[in-house]
Amino acid sequence: MSMTQVFNDIKIAIIDDDKNLAEVTAWEVEEAGYQTFVLDNRHFHNVSDLVSLIRENAQGAVCDHRLSNSGFANFYGAELVANLYDFKFPSLLITQYTEMDTSFSIRKWRHKIPVLLSREEADASSIAKGIEDCTLELSGKIPSTRKPRRTIVRITNIDEESHEPVVDAFVPGWNPHKAVRFPASLIPENIRVLLKPNIRLFAHVNTGAEKSDDLYFEKFELAPEPDEDDGLA
Repeated sequence: MSMTQVFNDIKIAIIDDDKNLAEVTAWEVEEAGYQTFVLDNRHFHNVSDLVSLIRENAQGAVCDHRLSNSGFANFYGAELVANLYDFKFPSLLITQYTEMDTSFSIRKWRHKIPVLLSREEADASSIAKGIEDCTLELSGKIPSTRKPRRTIVRITNIDEESHEPVVDAFVPGWNPHKAVRFPASLIPENIRVLLKPNIRLFAHVNTGAEKSDDLYFEKFELAPEPDEDDGLA
């Protein structure tokens, strides 16, 4: 039996508030050898309702990130993919606003998004590989680029984006020369109130990530102040 014949039994849900882009994605998914279930002309208030519909009608999903422009949903695709992850449901996230969204509205849920594709990357080949990579991670085979490691995060700036606080920081264990932005809401409130430039935290970060877009942050703790005599201050 060929790989395409195996794929033909798998149906992939297409979630996009833009009908034309949904059709393009569906075509690529079909080129990859899957059947499609396209959702359109609907509105979802609760992410759980959409999760239930997808799980009832498909075995995988390809989801656009911004779903509110045409009133399709009042939540982001990243949140939807993260919720599907909890059900071990292989799902890909697509965005055409990579530079604007990855540091904030996607980073909130990045630890539960195994595969993020830019719109231009989302062809039949990358979609097929993405579904395979998701399925492997959900089965416990996590690649080194996605494995979290406890590491130091040095805060350099607290700012605001989309009316929510964000943090700029360096992760020396990943790249000591490149700052990364993430939502302050990822940090527990008892630590968040102590945030200031140069404070150091421990966090679990996938320091094997190749790009900053792929980094995620979780399990924050306060780190001790550096000892001026240890050469690390």
